[in-house]
Amino acid sequence: MSDPTNAQVSNHEDKGQARAKEPLLWSLLGGSWSLFLLGLIIAVALGWGLWPTLLYSKKLQPFQFNHLVHTETAGMACDECHGFDEHGRFAGAPKMADCLECHTWSDRQNEDNERETAFLEEFVTEDDQLKKNAAWYSYAKQPDCVYFSHIAHVEKGGIACEECHGLHGKSTVPRPYYENRLTGYSRDVWEKMKMGDCADCHTRHGQPENNACFVCHK
Repeated sequence: MSDPTNAQVSNHEDKGQARAKEPLLWSLLGGSWSLFLLGLIIAVALGWGLWPTLLYSKKLQPFQFNHLVHTETAGMACDECHGFDEHGRFAGAPKMADCLECHTWSDRQNEDNERETAFLEEFVTEDDQLKKNAAWYSYAKQPDCVYFSHIAHVEKGGIACEECHGLHGKSTVPRPYYENRLTGYSRDVWEKMKMGDCADCHTRHGQPENNACFVCHK
C-alpha cells in the first residue's frame, strides 16, 4: 500500500518540474491572458502605423507650383486663378493656358528662376504655344451626389478660403496628394470635409437650417 505522504510530495515535485519547464516569458507574463493582451497591443500598434500606408497611395502634383511667390510677390488673390462657374461652383484648377498670359519664352518673369524654366520646358513650345495641360489632383473633390456652392460660402457666408483649404497661398510647393485606394477620394475629404464637418460648420456659423438634406444633395 502506497504512502499518501510520499504521493503528495511526488505530486508537488511534478508540479515544480512543470513550472520549471515553462518559458521564462510565459512565467513573467502570468499566463495566456497576458500573452494575449501583449499580442493585441502589438497588433493594434502595427495596424495603427501600417493602415494609413496601406489605405492611401501618395501622389505628387504634376508641377511644383509656388503659391507664395504669386500671392505675396505678385500680389495675386485666390479668385484670380480659382474662379466660379455660372452655377456658383468651383470652376476647377486653372488651365495652363492661363499661365501663358504671364509666362512664355518671349515674356519671362525671371530668367534665373529654375522653376519657371521647368514650367516653360514642360508646357510651352518655343513659339509660345501650349504643349499640354497639367492633370492636377483635387484635394477637395466631393462625390457626385454632393452639391457644394463655393460662391454661397465665400461671398454670402464670408468664409475665407483658408478655413477649409488651409494655407495653400503660403506654400512654396504643393503638398502630397493622398488618395484612398478604396474610394478614390482624397484623404483631406475624410479628415475635414465629411458631412458631419459641414453640419458642424453650419451650426457654428449660426446656419443650422442648412443642414437639411436637400441643401447639399440635389
